Amino acid sequence: MRMGIASKRSRQLDDIALALPQRVSALVQVFFARTGTRLSRTELGLLAALAARPHRITELALREGITQPAMTQLVNRLQVRGWVERDGHPGDGRVVLVKLTDSGRETLDSVRAEYRALLHEEMAALDDDEVETLATAIDILDGLIERLGERAP
Repeated sequence: MRMGIASKRSRQLDDIALALPQRVSALVQVFFARTGTRLSRTELGLLAALAARPHRITELALREGITQPAMTQLVNRLQVRGWVERDGHPGDGRVVLVKLTDSGRETLDSVRAEYRALLHEEMAALDDDEVETLATAIDILDGLIERLGERAP
């Protein structure tokens, strides 16, 4: 009997591991299809990363899974739009950091508000137990992401 429970849990873990990235991707696709955002997924990810703190281009490229030259082009494009700027590192003048401008923050805040409105509209139809379940799932996912991030190279 114990082996059956372990086997079921293992299958559930496999199913969840496969389903999570697919569901996240599907949610993002729905958002981009139903909103008028002028940003690509990578641009949005870059703005979100920079909202937390300035980053080096190499860090951003690694985070987004693209080459350093591709990230440089992306930063250049966002800089032309006035959403990011390059700045020297306060402790090391040789290092250039990319940081979010006020205009970039406003753009990010606007996209996030549009996303929240879209989801809120749909989630309002959920019953209280379903909302509580989603809130718990978010907490669990946050812990999982933190633990996985600690293992990253």
